[in-house]
Amino acid sequence: MLSKTNFKSSVKCSMPQKLSSHLSRREDWQRSRSLAERLQTTLDVGEFFALYASHLNTRIPIKQIHFESESLNHRVLIQDGPTATEHAVLVYADEQLLGQVTYTFLQPLSFLQKLRLKKVHAHLVFPLRNLLAFQHMSQLASRDPLTQLYNRTIIEPRLTKLIKSAHQQQHTVMMVDLDNFKHVNDREGHEVGDEILQEIASLISEEVDPDHFVIRFGGDEFLLIMPHTELRLTHDIFKRMQQRLCNHSLISKYGITLSAGSVRLQPYLSVEQVLNQVDDNMYIAKHAGGARHIFDSLDAQVNLPNDQRL
Repeated sequence: MLSKTNFKSSVKCSMPQKLSSHLSRREDWQRSRSLAERLQTTLDVGEFFALYASHLNTRIPIKQIHFESESLNHRVLIQDGPTATEHAVLVYADEQLLGQVTYTFLQPLSFLQKLRLKKVHAHLVFPLRNLLAFQHMSQLASRDPLTQLYNRTIIEPRLTKLIKSAHQQQHTVMMVDLDNFKHVNDREGHEVGDEILQEIASLISEEVDPDHFVIRFGGDEFLLIMPHTELRLTHDIFKRMQQRLCNHSLISKYGITLSAGSVRLQPYLSVEQVLNQVDDNMYIAKHAGGARHIFDSLDAQVNLPNDQRL
């Protein structure tokens, strides 16, 4: 009887443990499934990784997630603190390398936490592949075929977003027009003109920050959207671009210079008002003789050699 009692006692103790383990695995599976479904609901990069990071942080306290690929570099900081360990994982979908995710943790991971990370990470793969495919198609649709700069399709969403935060941070916009470019097209033909446009697009892109947007606005006009940039700093950017053109053998040969206008974004301005203001400033610079930058209602003229003033 004693043995039988002990056996029954052991059965009663073990059943809740097995049931608890089963329920825990089922809850993990349901949470992971829910994660995959939620990740499929957004094609915004920031929102996508914020959802993923938030979910993971409820399972394992995490400091940061960093995803890097050929076309995307995105970092999500969840909380501050000293780094205890990093875990880098290459992400594959059907043998296609999507990129690398680096997880940064505040504490060393236990064996159980490593298993949890592996399970959660597995549900990232296919939503991430869909996101990257969408981003790739969006990039193709938003690029100018001649210069490979952004085209006008990104102006409305980018400016709208920055205008909303303009009361907290300084953002600026610059409109750039090429002086004397029309004469090149008329005399040398569009083939030479296209080559010059490509060279200038490349030079402008090299003189702005990685988070700035250089847009071919149309013809020989370019729009620069510059987040987190004070208005006074736009003149330094303009001077560098102007000097690069003066030092370029092909561009300087035709006496091409820049006329530009800049404005600081304000929370009470619409996108249309911003574009009108920056366009007005640019035309003031152009009609004043070119090779000028109008910003904050001030006329700033770059000192160019006499043979560059036409």
